[in-house]
Amino acid sequence: MRITDEQIDNSNKSICKMIDKFGADERGFLSQNILEKLRTFVEAVAVKASGNDEYSYNIFKNNAKPYILTRANLKFLVRFHKSLQKTVSHYLPDEGNSERLMLKYFEYLLKIKAFLKNEFNFSVLENIDKFPINTDPALQEYYEKIVVRINQPEVARVKSDYRDRYYIRKIKPFFVNEEVYYEITFTVANDNASKFDRVIAFTKNEISSNYSVKLSISNDEIEILGKKMPIQIIDDWEISIRPCELNNFSNIFSNNSSISAGTLEYRQLMALLTKHGLNLVEVIEFPDKYYQRFKVAVISDAKATHIFDLLDKVRELIINNNSGSNIIRYLLYKLNNKIIKLQLNNEPCKGLSYLKLKWVSSPARS
Repeated sequence: MRITDEQIDNSNKSICKMIDKFGADERGFLSQNILEKLRTFVEAVAVKASGNDEYSYNIFKNNAKPYILTRANLKFLVRFHKSLQKTVSHYLPDEGNSERLMLKYFEYLLKIKAFLKNEFNFSVLENIDKFPINTDPALQEYYEKIVVRINQPEVARVKSDYRDRYYIRKIKPFFVNEEVYYEITFTVANDNASKFDRVIAFTKNEISSNYSVKLSISNDEIEILGKKMPIQIIDDWEISIRPCELNNFSNIFSNNSSISAGTLEYRQLMALLTKHGLNLVEVIEFPDKYYQRFKVAVISDAKATHIFDLLDKVRELIINNNSGSNIIRYLLYKLNNKIIKLQLNNEPCKGLSYLKLKWVSSPARS
């Protein structure tokens, strides 16, 4: 069994040595070699975050992993590890795919560096700035000017009158001074929005793309090539699932619920999903102790519990892996009204646990 700090330090030295040794013309080979070391690195960081001084895979699996699953500030570790399990656990991608993965994972590496420094005064990835991102210099200047405006006090900007719910269509991270920022593409959350209705804004906030959201937006401008260019900045956000999406999803279970945005249960649930960076699939897949704790936090003062009456049924279906659980997991993960309505059936489907789903929704039929 190893000391956790030593394991992190060993992995870190290997990664930094690779970055120092190979330049931009060997980015594919560099990425491939770094990917080999990332899973152990991330697992050791998770073990440290959970307070364990000794590291082993079993400690990660049995102690650290359950711990980080329930901590909002550690969601990036959960998602990073999950992605690594899918992409590099059983085979090493070729150089081209390794490059694309490293560009995707760069955001997570910066977050690990900031987390360890802020929480433990533990320095890692000291030369991460040398990793060859290959950003266009003109584009980088554009982003740097946007970041200056993002970091200005909010009162220095003009508030927008946006008041609708929105779907997040695309999130593109960008990096300035080893800080992570986001270019967000969004549309109004209705069933008829098209790609021509898309708006772009910039933010420091890590915004969920699973569900419709409400955004607090400011208008600002930057100067490019001597000309003023208007930009929009997202100052704050919150998850705000459309009640029609919850009600239509409920109809799959023949619930005929009347879920409203005005109820305390709804408001508490949206607040906790936003605060902890969670989606509803993650909630229903919590270990029982954490699921019950989360549920109580939402409904303790609520007069009605329509949403959790529904989620309890979903949880039972998915935990038991009953037929239809995969499509239910997918629909709950996104809760997009247009997609939900396409799957709804007037009568229960025997082959899909008597859910009101069309039989063509079954993976066996796809």
